[in-house]
Amino acid sequence: MNSIKLVVAVAGLALLSACSSKPVVLDTERRADLQQAEQRFRVDEQLKPYFDQAVAWAIFPNPIRGGLGFGGAYGIGWLVEGGTVTGKLRLTELTVGAQWGGQAFRQILFFRDQASVERFKNGTWEFAGQASAAAATLGFAGTPSFNQTVAMFTQVKGGLMLEASIGGNRYDYQPLPSSP
Repeated sequence: MNSIKLVVAVAGLALLSACSSKPVVLDTERRADLQQAEQRFRVDEQLKPYFDQAVAWAIFPNPIRGGLGFGGAYGIGWLVEGGTVTGKLRLTELTVGAQWGGQAFRQILFFRDQASVERFKNGTWEFAGQASAAAATLGFAGTPSFNQTVAMFTQVKGGLMLEASIGGNRYDYQPLPSSP
């Protein structure tokens, strides 16, 4: 039992160190990751109506998730409003439940109205219930949307993860500096 507590403590410290407030800029490499992730979502015909109706979307190109009883996820993303990237996002997630392994994924959130975009920018914890199974690059992930004006979709990129958990997500928004 003590070894499990030690593993959880070390994993928690690693997650917290990854969540440092180190500045992240939308450089050429991150812009390419963002564009590639958006393209991967756009080829999914089921998401076309969401792109057509959304006033904004948040894309997380490369978050990672891991867990062993307790778990978490972390990733950097970008808010796109009116076709323009307006801010940097940070996803932090803590979960508990039946979970084992780790996975890389990409995630997109669609916002149906400007009021939901403004609430999202304020950064609040949201309940999350998830179920996923991933092996290598094949996988399925289901995450219920958390309200009627925001829809969330996840594509598994790879890893080995079995999960049925509950927890909380936090999305932090930082506006990008205006161009001169």
